[in-house]
Amino acid sequence: MFSGKMPSPFNVYRSIGTLRTERYGIGVMDKTGCSNDYINRAHPEYVIVLVLRGRGLYIDNAGTEYPLHAGSCFQRFAGVPHTTRIEPDSGWVECFLQLGETMAALLENCAVAERKHPVLTTAITPGMLERIQALRDSFRNSADAELIRQLPDILELAQLLLSGESPKSGDERKKLLEQACAYLGGDFRRNDDLRGFCRRHGCGYENFRKFFKAELGISPHRYRIRRRLDAACALLSDPGLSIASIAERLGYSSPYEFSAQFKRHMGCAPSEYLPRFKN
Repeated sequence: MFSGKMPSPFNVYRSIGTLRTERYGIGVMDKTGCSNDYINRAHPEYVIVLVLRGRGLYIDNAGTEYPLHAGSCFQRFAGVPHTTRIEPDSGWVECFLQLGETMAALLENCAVAERKHPVLTTAITPGMLERIQALRDSFRNSADAELIRQLPDILELAQLLLSGESPKSGDERKKLLEQACAYLGGDFRRNDDLRGFCRRHGCGYENFRKFFKAELGISPHRYRIRRRLDAACALLSDPGLSIASIAERLGYSSPYEFSAQFKRHMGCAPSEYLPRFKN
């Protein structure tokens, strides 16, 4: 639970341009004493809410319930009914970030915001709150042209708030690990996009890296290298394959890059591997 200084409540809204759908907002709200926050209600715009303090419940439009606590980050998708309830004696305080239609669509198209994962858990840091306070000042004091230049900062804050992970059971974490191993050990010609993998599976990148290493004793990056070299050793046993063709199959930019990595990790050049280990 966040134990630092709680920010003072505030609400600031702005519309960028003339379109009502491009309204942006940011703020902190103290809802101590409230109970029924939203009851089967569809918000008109996309909103990210971070719980700083308190306890409650989020119920999506399919009836799935998600417990809320400090560090819970939940999303109100435009036009999607949902319910949020607050324990009135829990001292609820929340941060929110409301995004215009264009930016909300961008987050969904890039799989940063996913409707199947409406609730995440993220770390509340002083740096995160400093960003919120800084954007509050921009929303309050900047001219329209200046605020438009703040759009990258708004998008970055949204990504930061959504960088946590959806709660997972032990079985789900085991399945996630298996999927990650298959992904990292598959098609080596594909660019390794672990951040994209994490977004698609509703987990935070940094938390996933720590979990992966704790379970396997090796980082995801080194795991992929190891699997790539395992594949290289298997291919080197085929006399019909040249070093260049093996390098191409394994996604290396050149035979030289392949040879350098192989020698660094295996202690010998690819051309020396079979003669050395047959004896």
